[in-house]
Amino acid sequence: MQLDGYYERISQQGVSLFAVSVDPPDVSKRLKERLTSRITFLSDPNGELLDALGIRHRDGGGEGRDLAFPTAMLVDDRGIVRWTYQSDTYRQRAHPDDIFAALASLQSEGG
Repeated sequence: MQLDGYYERISQQGVSLFAVSVDPPDVSKRLKERLTSRITFLSDPNGELLDALGIRHRDGGGEGRDLAFPTAMLVDDRGIVRWTYQSDTYRQRAHPDDIFAALASLQSEGG
């Protein structure tokens, strides 16, 4: 995962990283271990969080398998989404520089 390389820089700003997928917990755990990721992986096999966030890509994995659209969100400590990046293709993700720019903007606004 691209953001793993920026984990320290992100966490120093008081930001926690989460990855959400429809994969069952054991699959998410194996992926986290294989990637040696420090990001927290959340399993949403029924897609409830994906639906609440509007990021479910129905049949995106083919054969009836849903995926999450690649999405980055900055959520404040009150649970308010302050910034969102969403791609319409699984190949494109938010660039870390975009995330850092959004963090800087929110911090300068006091948000």
